[in-house]
Amino acid sequence: MTNQNENKMGVLSENERQLNFYYYPEHKISKEALAYAESSDAKLNAINIKKTKVTGTQWVELAEMLEVKVTDFLEKDHPDFKKKFDKNAELGTEDAVKILQNHPELLVFPIATRGKKAVYVKMMTDVLKLTKPDAQYNKNE
Repeated sequence: MTNQNENKMGVLSENERQLNFYYYPEHKISKEALAYAESSDAKLNAINIKKTKVTGTQWVELAEMLEVKVTDFLEKDHPDFKKKFDKNAELGTEDAVKILQNHPELLVFPIATRGKKAVYVKMMTDVLKLTKPDAQYNKNE
């Protein structure tokens, strides 16, 4: 059962029994991976970033969990990014947060977290890396 959280979120949950799935609903990979997330043994907290404002602190925490920068979450080859921003512009964390909050379609990949683990969901099956409490995973895959 999907929990479509419509409210502004607090600090990231580190509950091992909950799978958090941050996604933009119009991306094909999001739709496919969400189906896998829904079949998880964990309680699903699906965060539709088109409807739910993810805070700057949360974006930073997600980036830290994945050992990347918040700017890495941006799809710089997306036509909307190219129209609105210089692909080679030096963006800082605050810039990237504002872009993600105002243009959620620019999220490069969905992100799934469970406990203190996080994965980029580049393929629909990547979410399965977090579906079992003892799942082995490579957080940057």
